[in-house]
Amino acid sequence: MDVVAVASPSIYLQDLVSFGRGFLRQGTVIKDATVENSSLPVDTFRILLIDNSVVYKNAGDIRVLDRNHLHPGQVVGSASDIAGQIGVVTGVTTLLVLAEHDNRGMATGVIKGVCPSSLRRISSLSLGDFVVSGPWLGRVVEVSVDVDVLFDDGAVCRQQINCDFYPGQSVKKENSCSLFKAARWLNGYWNPDRDRGTIIKVEMSGVLVYWIASMHCGTDRELVEASAPPAYQHPDELTLFCAASSCSWWVSDQCFFREPRSAKTDDDNGNVAIAHDQEEEEEEDDDDDPCSENNEDVIDFDQDAPSAHDVPPTPTKQNGVIFYGKQLRKVFFEGHRRERRPQVRKHVELEFPMTVVSTNTSVDVLWQDGTLQHGVPSASLVPFDVMNEQEFFPGEHVVENDTAVGTNGDKDGTTKRVGIVRSLDCKDQTVCVSWLKAGICPGEAREVECIETISAYDLKLNYSPYYGDIVVRLVRSESTNNGGASVALDGKKKKKKKIAADVDLSWVGHVVNLPDGHVQVKWGDGSMSTVSPHEIVVVNEGHYMELTNEMGDWVEADGLDEEATSTDNNDPHNPANYSDVENEDPAATTTSILGFVVRSLLQLTGDMVARGKRYLTNRQPPPSSLLPSSEVPAPTNDDNNCGAPFQKNDIIGGEATENVAAACDKSFSFPRFDVLQITPEDHHYLDDADQEMQGGSHGKNWAKAVQKEWKILENDLPETIYTRVFEDRMDLLRVVMVGASGTPYHHGLFFFDLQLPSSYPAEPPQVYYHSYGLRLNPNLYESGTVCLSLLNTFNGEGTELWSSVTSSLLQVVVSIQGLVLNDQPYYNEAGYETLVGKPEGRRNALPYSENAYILSLRTILHVLHRPPQGFEEFVKDHFRRQGRFVLMTCNACLRGCVVGDAHATEAIREQQCSAGLKLALANMLPSLLAAFIEIGAEGCEEFQKSYALSPAH
Repeated sequence: MDVVAVASPSIYLQDLVSFGRGFLRQGTVIKDATVENSSLPVDTFRILLIDNSVVYKNAGDIRVLDRNHLHPGQVVGSASDIAGQIGVVTGVTTLLVLAEHDNRGMATGVIKGVCPSSLRRISSLSLGDFVVSGPWLGRVVEVSVDVDVLFDDGAVCRQQINCDFYPGQSVKKENSCSLFKAARWLNGYWNPDRDRGTIIKVEMSGVLVYWIASMHCGTDRELVEASAPPAYQHPDELTLFCAASSCSWWVSDQCFFREPRSAKTDDDNGNVAIAHDQEEEEEEDDDDDPCSENNEDVIDFDQDAPSAHDVPPTPTKQNGVIFYGKQLRKVFFEGHRRERRPQVRKHVELEFPMTVVSTNTSVDVLWQDGTLQHGVPSASLVPFDVMNEQEFFPGEHVVENDTAVGTNGDKDGTTKRVGIVRSLDCKDQTVCVSWLKAGICPGEAREVECIETISAYDLKLNYSPYYGDIVVRLVRSESTNNGGASVALDGKKKKKKKIAADVDLSWVGHVVNLPDGHVQVKWGDGSMSTVSPHEIVVVNEGHYMELTNEMGDWVEADGLDEEATSTDNNDPHNPANYSDVENEDPAATTTSILGFVVRSLLQLTGDMVARGKRYLTNRQPPPSSLLPSSEVPAPTNDDNNCGAPFQKNDIIGGEATENVAAACDKSFSFPRFDVLQITPEDHHYLDDADQEMQGGSHGKNWAKAVQKEWKILENDLPETIYTRVFEDRMDLLRVVMVGASGTPYHHGLFFFDLQLPSSYPAEPPQVYYHSYGLRLNPNLYESGTVCLSLLNTFNGEGTELWSSVTSSLLQVVVSIQGLVLNDQPYYNEAGYETLVGKPEGRRNALPYSENAYILSLRTILHVLHRPPQGFEEFVKDHFRRQGRFVLMTCNACLRGCVVGDAHATEAIREQQCSAGLKLALANMLPSLLAAFIEIGAEGCEEFQKSYALSPAH
């Protein structure tokens, strides 16, 4: 959910808000198309009113009335304590206020307390709806609606469109959605003078469905695509399955009662008259007797409109409640107010819809501390989508993190424990977990072995069904024909209505509770049962627009181009091995030859590299014109602190900085820049030879540009960044940088492989981060991707983007160290910079830094056991000198300190690290100490006594 205001941070998209008295001054906050990024704060809100008009209001002029967009499974926080604990919605109750209209479109009354289950929408299906056909579950990604328009002279036309209309609505031909000329004429013919009509019927004619699961195939994408029904379906052949996240009702929605509320006066032919004589209308108006005590609920669409009064709702009970979801998509017509239509002396069957004018929603919330709160007003809660990985909720399944790393760099091989979260303390970052006994057979009931409080940093989510999830119960197929789907499809054309009524919905449902590690599901047929997690699969509830992008090949072609598909194996990051396969593909042979040509070209530049290396060894410092621009961030390393993890005054007693200066006097013999003859075999881009790098003149210019970069790097690299380039592959580099002091990355070593494209410097280098499978920064992915504007891997503008004139490799590596590996990595995430200084930002920033610190320590273990080639001795030398201070810093954290924060106030700086961090460090220290002792790190004896490591550790 996108936050759309600064002045009122509790206002979100789709909120029902008020800016005055009465229903006409209420509306829904919608996205402003003129704002490119809706997550960025704005000063005004775009509000959709009940008559489909749009107004803009200042943040200070509106207040939130309701949040009916909250749904089961959504994470929420308290609007009065955003920095406190968060919870998950387990149930939602919504009541609607409806406005009735007469045959002139004028409001005649309001109906309060209407249950959505007693209503039906104008269109049976809408975009994003979940639908069932036999054993198949899909989502509607495109709809087509037949709209019949009646004109004053009795002519009727039908237009097939996908816009939102309702019976009784007046339309003009100027509207792009009402192309009368191209319409099918049911009565009469097109006349250019006939420019205004009244919609008398809206009926869905067809939908496009993306099939996502079945009771036989589960959610397996290949099986579903191979045996699913046709994508195009008639609505009568589908049954709606309500997903909680898409079944909300919004202001200005049009609807009817499922059952008549009262008898209506029909004409002699049994049809409802849609027009009356003027005298009859006046008599009816005189008979109305509105209730004066309810004037505050009057809907005044027009100054001359009659007063409305409350009508007591008719109590109805429906079994198998079905909501008709609808996306918040509106079509705005010229003249939003309803107006009197010319008298039509024709009698047609016409039912005028009611309009939703307000909603009242209450929710049940399960908070992180295990408290279940019922009937919470939705306006007192805020959607909370900005979460760290360490946020857990009661009922979730978790496993132990990979904290134990053996001395050979591999995991210790022990079976991970599986548990169920009982509660979480968001202040201490500790989790109470019920650990389960190991099961003998898959899916068998598992008893609780013990209950333990553990650090949130030592856990990770073991994905399992949770509140609000749509699930499919797997049923063994009794047919060998595409899971039995063909049988269901064959019978639909003959008895559409019967099929829709008798369709089996007992295999698809949504999670309503999680009792004792099991899953309680309410199925589509209204029944409820408790199942084991292995008996069901969770359906992905991504936005339907994401599915639309995948529909092309599936709908337009039954098969993919085999030749094009075969290229999927040519992933540069995971090249296919053809050494044992006879190559019959000429294209593959050509690629191999081109790769040989490129390597030959690089070998021919060896003498140029050698001359460049001698020049680099004997040259003087470059002129100031070659230095990077002032926009390049200076390294954040504090030479007087040798990259200590915290500022000196952040460490209680100053233990972590004691004798640091003495260690700094022993400078490394490892040069910051050097040219090696052979590229290491583990370089990420070793097998990626740019095929465009051919042609003598182009190669010579490229080599000169690379030499220029080498000169800058050799002379101007900061003391904490080390680079190696290679004679046999001038396009490759390997860089290691030391984490700066005052950041969660202090003392750590972070390795990057770079490749210069043939178009360099017109295009930026490619950069790969050696992550060891850990995500310790928003810009550094487990896959090795480095997300940075300077590399064109993230959006940016101006000097943030790569420039062939001013940008350089030095700027890249310094930016990674200074801008990515900084003291507040949480705010590196896109859009999070707006949370600096706000409660939700402060709530998440410290836990993120603590987790980044833990991941940095795990990275140290991985680097010690599997150092990148060419840096083996450097790694050992670095941690022989710095290992003692790594342990001292961990020990100081156990006694009380907080990860350095340049943006923190004095009050925050004085707070201690969380109990969860202390527990995680206590588990980490023995492994760190053992690794440092193994390489002969200095000063570890005192720690060895403290942790009493056995010789076998």
